[in-house]
Amino acid sequence: MTVRRLEITAFGGPEVVRLVEDAALPQPGAGEVRIQVETSSLAFTDTLIRRQLYPVLKLRLPLTLGYDVVGRIDAVGPGVTQWRVGDRVADLTQLGGNASHLVRPAATLVRVPQGLDAAQAEPLILSYMTAYQALFREARVQPGDHVLILGASGAVGLAALDLCRAFKLMAVGVASARREQSVTELGASFVAYDQADAAGKLDSLSRDLEGFKAIVDAARGEPLSATMARLAPGGTLVVLGFSAWFRDAHKAGKARPGLLTRLRFAADFLRIKRLAARPAASKRATFFDISGHRARHPDAFEEDLRALFALLEAGRIAPRVARVFALEEAVEAHRLLDEGQVEGRLVLDLTRRARSGPIAKFG
Repeated sequence: MTVRRLEITAFGGPEVVRLVEDAALPQPGAGEVRIQVETSSLAFTDTLIRRQLYPVLKLRLPLTLGYDVVGRIDAVGPGVTQWRVGDRVADLTQLGGNASHLVRPAATLVRVPQGLDAAQAEPLILSYMTAYQALFREARVQPGDHVLILGASGAVGLAALDLCRAFKLMAVGVASARREQSVTELGASFVAYDQADAAGKLDSLSRDLEGFKAIVDAARGEPLSATMARLAPGGTLVVLGFSAWFRDAHKAGKARPGLLTRLRFAADFLRIKRLAARPAASKRATFFDISGHRARHPDAFEEDLRALFALLEAGRIAPRVARVFALEEAVEAHRLLDEGQVEGRLVLDLTRRARSGPIAKFG
């Protein structure tokens, strides 16, 4: 049996992704298990890694993509007593998940209920966990609170809206006008950022509600001061990323944001960090990093992922999976992600072969 995985040996566009086949399976060492992967990530975060634009990882080539996995244990290393062959597990890998088999520390795994569909379970690990911890760990929202979601039609934005619906939070979603139905289907009010006086509409909503308890911002498409002004006293802004800046660069035909944009990015990031260092302020701001939060609070990660699996089992949440891809179709998936053409999540299915022609294979 061979290992099939998605590797990059240079940073760049979708064309750098290649399918590699290794002759030998990796073997688990002490305290490790080997996972036969069912599904893995195809997310915007993966494209930032591919372009060396993901700030929280020091990347070395060659590397295998894939921020998370759902799969079954097929080998157990010495000293592992809590897991058995056949157990179904999930993990946040950051790298390496886009492979048919990989070795992981036994201590980092979270049990996946046997009956869950793998393509529905996979978005919970990164997209839903980010939204869940932003809302409940960082902003500490309660039923009935008003929440503003910026970047509402992306994977994390839609996850946040789905969670708002499940927990009876009053949500307003901001996205492009063509995404209105996607937002309102989840029970949220809608504001189009690309229509006239969007800022005025948000300001008016904020005044009517006396501010938002939480603002979850995955886009960073407007001045920080304007966003903070829409918070209620005691409210929290949780910044998840700067996707709007990367999307604008792609539309302009650039591989990455220009120098001026990157300087603005750095200044914005520093302002958020300064606000985060003022816990006594009437309005809070914080930059949320899922992997960093997990490193500091591993028990919370496991507790929250188990809670998300339970919500999925109960039918209280419904991840929007736009399309499932085989390994051979990965280049197409990355192109769609770069172009901003994805509504919800793409998922990589490691158990199937593509019907269309494969991408270049090495091994």
